[in-house]
Amino acid sequence: MVDLIDEPQATAGRARRGAVHRRSGRPLWDREEPLSVQLLRLPAAPVAALVALMGVYIAVFGSLTWSQQSNYGTFGFDMGIYDQGIWLLSRFKDPFLTIRGLNYFGHHVNVITLLIVPLYWLGAGPHALYLIETIALALGAVPLWLLGRDRFENAWLALGPVVAYLLYPSLEWINEWHFHPDALIITPLMFSYWLATRRRWGWYWVALAVTLACKEDAALAVLALGFVVWLRERQRRQGIATSAAGLVWFLVCTRLIIPFANGGGSPFYTELFPGLGTSMTSIAYNLFRHPSRWLKPVLSRSRWTYYAQLLWPVALVALLEVPVLLIAFPQLVVNTVSGDPYTHDIHFHYSSILVAGIFLATVEACAHRGRTESGRRFLVGLVVAASFAANVAWSPSHLGVKYHSGIWAKAQPKDKALNAALRLVPRSASVSATYYIDPHLTHRVLIYEFPNPWIPSNWGFGDKNPADPSKVDWLVLDTTLNGSMQPLYNKLVHSEFQVVFDTDNIVVAHRVVAGVPNDHNWPR
Repeated sequence: MVDLIDEPQATAGRARRGAVHRRSGRPLWDREEPLSVQLLRLPAAPVAALVALMGVYIAVFGSLTWSQQSNYGTFGFDMGIYDQGIWLLSRFKDPFLTIRGLNYFGHHVNVITLLIVPLYWLGAGPHALYLIETIALALGAVPLWLLGRDRFENAWLALGPVVAYLLYPSLEWINEWHFHPDALIITPLMFSYWLATRRRWGWYWVALAVTLACKEDAALAVLALGFVVWLRERQRRQGIATSAAGLVWFLVCTRLIIPFANGGGSPFYTELFPGLGTSMTSIAYNLFRHPSRWLKPVLSRSRWTYYAQLLWPVALVALLEVPVLLIAFPQLVVNTVSGDPYTHDIHFHYSSILVAGIFLATVEACAHRGRTESGRRFLVGLVVAASFAANVAWSPSHLGVKYHSGIWAKAQPKDKALNAALRLVPRSASVSATYYIDPHLTHRVLIYEFPNPWIPSNWGFGDKNPADPSKVDWLVLDTTLNGSMQPLYNKLVHSEFQVVFDTDNIVVAHRVVAGVPNDHNWPR
């Protein structure tokens, strides 16, 4: 009789310490046991399968992105921006981005990239940035699998969402489209959620700090995560602290760091929200005061393709767990209210936070809405099947129908001329180059995307305060892309510059006559 009483009491005690298996009553994990010890006891075979899946992803997209950079498939916007910025930081120089016309920290607050600086001391560049991004995206499979293992009580079944994640079209497009610190948000944000479910608050705050260090936008997801932790995990104190941390960091970034770096200017992207204002204060005010101004674009037909391509790859299952999906809601509103079409297109990095929110919600939905083991298996299988179909239809992978459409740069006959042209340019020389040549020349203080700095284009705030063209000593141009700038090019090479290389329409010209400072009266 004593045994019959003691066993339920022991099970209850274990339940207080951690999650308990529904059928056996054995603890899945113990809150009092060090997390490192628990991780070391993970089942070897499923872990090996998880590592293999990540390895395949890294091998595939690592090689694709490496070739993308080598074959001149990246541009000044955005690979050149981050490469020049991190290079300037690594050389302890003023991090003013001449590719963009903004200070590095006036562009975005990407504190996490300071960790990449030591690699630049060893000669790293765009190839390394691409590889770091690829590995970081693949590592998102780890917290997703850990959450699935806890929720499904089945380490093998937890691999299903991992497969769907690695096949997710938006994730792969984020990987394809240059390097962006936004992509680095996904893994620590998902780790933060998983650690909250385990009540591992010390590591939770470490993961949150890494998340916030990636970009100021991450603060919005952290703010929403706080509400989820409070309401869903019933951790009021931690939830409020989390939301407060997100809000404070967002204000610090947008009201202090970015304006200070820009000499008092607001973040450049405040101009992207028509009808809501042109400052952070007016945008926030109008979001609450005039909800119809943001609801109209959010609900417009032009956004439905975006919603479909985000949710159909998980068979809409994420919608069954709306409380968790709230983590992605602030960023979704920002993306869809924005007047910039790139923000509501899965081909770009703006969807990074949405990827994390959607997959956390998908795992929770499979666990809670499946109810029984067979139900969970069905939902996971449905998600995996949808992910394969979506990958074929929408992704840039080898499986996708878009793979051979020219999205991945291939070696071209012109590459020999490009390589020869780059060798002629001195390491520290100031250069203005064609957009796709820029990322191969950004390890210098002055590098512009032609026609900058003569005719300001995509420069600073509204193309104001252009740089001094007299300081440019070299031109490296693909003249087939001069377009309307051909008159400017003709004038330059017949007055201030001498052509020293001209092969396959790749031209290198060196300054031979001093230019006129700040003379921007060129033909347009």
